[in-house]
Amino acid sequence: MKFSLAILSIVLISLSACGPDYLFEGEKEIPKDQWSYLDTLDFKFTVTDTTALYNLQVSFEYADTFPNQNIYVKFYTRFPDGKRLGKPLSFDFFDAEGNAAGKCSGGTCKAQIPIQQNAFFEKAGEYTITLEQFGRRDPMPGLKSVGLTVEKTGQKK
Repeated sequence: MKFSLAILSIVLISLSACGPDYLFEGEKEIPKDQWSYLDTLDFKFTVTDTTALYNLQVSFEYADTFPNQNIYVKFYTRFPDGKRLGKPLSFDFFDAEGNAAGKCSGGTCKAQIPIQQNAFFEKAGEYTITLEQFGRRDPMPGLKSVGLTVEKTGQKK
């Protein structure tokens, strides 16, 4: 009996170590499922290893009745030295046939969309990623939450 429990414990510990390794993982709830132009979402994290490579992804939880095929987001990065760069991005929630980009259940869809693969950070310190909605409507209805993950790839540049 003790031997079986020991084996089971080792297997469970091994399986839990096989999941993704994140430098940062965060999610922001959207008040009343209405993302306003004024509601900026800030995600702060600290980078210590400037040789590591990371995958950046944005996740969205949205109603399966979301009124548009996509959403436009301004994506800003504030660097440790205070410099701020931004660019507009478009994220598709549905394809041309109306099929959801993510997994849907109970009227809600969840999609995790890559932003950049094998990214690196040139300077150690605190970074802030800011997301702003700038779609066709203000506020944009049907968004429940937005998240950001910075996943360690285990590779170096």
